[in-house]
Amino acid sequence: MSSITQDIGTSRSRPLARRPDAPPPTEGPPRVPWGWALGITALVFAALTAVKWYQHAFSWSVGMDSFSDEFQTYWMSIFYTEIIAIPVLGGLGALALWLTRDRDIMSLSPHDELRRFYAMFGILTVAAIAIVSALGLLTEADAAWHQVVVRDTDFTPTHIFLFYLGIPVAWGALILAWIWVHTRLPIFTSRISVPFSVAILGFMMVGPVVAFNEWAHTFFYAEELFAAPVHWFFVLAGFFLVFLIGFVVQCLQRMRELMHVVSYEEIERLAAEH
Repeated sequence: MSSITQDIGTSRSRPLARRPDAPPPTEGPPRVPWGWALGITALVFAALTAVKWYQHAFSWSVGMDSFSDEFQTYWMSIFYTEIIAIPVLGGLGALALWLTRDRDIMSLSPHDELRRFYAMFGILTVAAIAIVSALGLLTEADAAWHQVVVRDTDFTPTHIFLFYLGIPVAWGALILAWIWVHTRLPIFTSRISVPFSVAILGFMMVGPVVAFNEWAHTFFYAEELFAAPVHWFFVLAGFFLVFLIGFVVQCLQRMRELMHVVSYEEIERLAAEH
């Protein structure tokens, strides 16, 4: 049966077959780790719930005047924590991913490589839920707050969590995901995934859009309307995430090859057990 796996085909990164002298695999086929994926999703919802509670509790009582002492205590202290903690934690995470990368990635077995793809799709599922939830709660809350207060400046209760927490965390998560993909998946260690890279770079352009949006609101466009021209480019930056479809197609092509080999290895394992 091992000879069959050697004829399945090759990828751009390495052959798919395991060594002829390697013993049959002793573990079952890889599966999506739904347990920890659902656990992380629950943590995301818990964090969003805490943010919404804080906003509802203090946005109106101590969030109206950004020059007041109360605003400095209840909101700017969070802002300073965010702008320091997020880059530091992101940098440490990126360094850890790089230092713990596989030094002999090309010797990774098809079984383990396929398991990593499943883990990655579990991460993508969590990310999709988190992004939709954050957009639905933080972004709409920001627009609703401005509809009532009208004032739109750099520092408002909703901006503290949307612009200085939600968006930077999304950037950091995407960058860490890019490093993980290009250090843990053999097919991407010798080449860069263009769709994935374009999706990340395009989404990061929301940063300049935020800066222009706040500048425009401060100087000549005080009203906060959904259809305001200064908001159009937020939609464009979000559309860049469509490039993730191309990345998913790249992954599915490789997974299709791996599934052939893992299927034969599973047959070998069952035959060895019986």
